[in-house]
Amino acid sequence: MRTFSFLGSNTAALTVSMDGSTTMSDNNTLTTWYFGNGFNDDRLVPSPVIECIEGQQVNVTLTSMRAHSIHFHGLDVDQANDGVGSTSGYVSQSPTGGNLGRVDGYTRFPSPHVYTFTAPHAGTYMYHCHIDTVLHIEQGMVGTVIVRPPSGSTTQAWTSGPSFDREHVWHLHTFDSSWHGETISGVVTNRYRPDYFMLNGKDGVNAIDDTTCAITADYGTKVLIRANNVGYQPALINLGGITFQVIASDGRPLPTPLNVTELLVTAGERYDILLTIPGAFDGFATISYKDIRNRITLGTVQTRIKDTSNDFVFASGFEAGE
Repeated sequence: MRTFSFLGSNTAALTVSMDGSTTMSDNNTLTTWYFGNGFNDDRLVPSPVIECIEGQQVNVTLTSMRAHSIHFHGLDVDQANDGVGSTSGYVSQSPTGGNLGRVDGYTRFPSPHVYTFTAPHAGTYMYHCHIDTVLHIEQGMVGTVIVRPPSGSTTQAWTSGPSFDREHVWHLHTFDSSWHGETISGVVTNRYRPDYFMLNGKDGVNAIDDTTCAITADYGTKVLIRANNVGYQPALINLGGITFQVIASDGRPLPTPLNVTELLVTAGERYDILLTIPGAFDGFATISYKDIRNRITLGTVQTRIKDTSNDFVFASGFEAGE
């Protein structure tokens, strides 16, 4: 069972918007930029999940009124479709290509640009804008790419790989609110001082029971968490002390799964985590965002993990066991 919406299969269309806003848990509203309808169609940041099938052709269409691109971070695609503005395709408002380099690789607004590639082996990947990258990523122009096995299975990580019952995508990221009035990187963006710490675009109390973040399932349910660090800070994942398996890193299966209680995910990394819901558990996962030297915790965000096996209410209104 997915706990998120997605764009697929193998064809996605994304329009860039630079007039979005996100309300934080303290009711402060920040300007954000985003692709498509945002994550899960119910928030603008992060961007939608792109889903495709291993070995099949993928077409991703980008429409934008300003210079933007889609870089497929971690996917093995050819240079022309890699989305780095100086060497591959992008969209520009300028007739000269915005002085970004290779003018024969851009599409002038309002024409869309189509990225085409063959989906590599099944796994978890990232996409983001690669024009003025330092600002555009932080503003929210980031998302996840899921490559399914050739069978198209949504309950198996890769061919002959582990199976799961439920699936979450966790985007790990932060905001520096002082950046959210800027349109190009410059003096303000020379230093990054995050003051909001998020999971799937939600911070503070907003993340506790958010449906894309919280993991509530019956005892024994196998949950695949696709952890994607789309921010700038190292993020330490702790699932309430529960031991979990790390089965893949950056779209590649590990030779042997790792059994751990904590996992550090640095900027740009993706890990596939397999969690089996323990019995009678009701606690919280904690994401701790560290400084770049991994010495101090800058801030945290929490979300619920709960065994729902005994959460039954009869029509009479009496709970199970009463």
